[in-house]
Amino acid sequence: MTRDWKEWLRLCLAACLAPILAAGIVAAILAVQMAPELVFRTDIDSATSRPSTPIEIVASLLGFGVLGGAFGVFLGWPAMLIAGLPLHGWLVRKGWTSWLVYALGGLAAGTLTMLIYFLATGSLRDPSLVLKAGALLLSGPLTGLLAASLFWLIRLPDRIPAP
Repeated sequence: MTRDWKEWLRLCLAACLAPILAAGIVAAILAVQMAPELVFRTDIDSATSRPSTPIEIVASLLGFGVLGGAFGVFLGWPAMLIAGLPLHGWLVRKGWTSWLVYALGGLAAGTLTMLIYFLATGSLRDPSLVLKAGALLLSGPLTGLLAASLFWLIRLPDRIPAP
């Protein structure tokens, strides 16, 4: 009985934490890539700025990470419930529990989630806006891949006994 409880706890932790952590990490990476002046410069007044201190850089990256974590709740949790957990169950039944299989599944789920988000927000009406933000196009696939990898590391599906 203790083993079942631990397995359920591990599954719940993986499903809840992986999307938030992955989205937070990717948001911090995107901030450095797309808006380095917001991370590495601090405004003194409206006309001048100075290089940020290491503590200010960390605080800025944590702020972007928290914003990304909110997207992990808003987009990642539904994606995990709709695609991730059913895919996990199917992969365990098939015995395909390697990290690579999970990472590829996460890549596909992240890409699909990003496309649905762009369609729902109307961002694809003017594709030139999306294409101008090239790094933004990688956010969905990268977040999906990272979330699936984190899920795999927390859940350890390769240790689940075959059904």
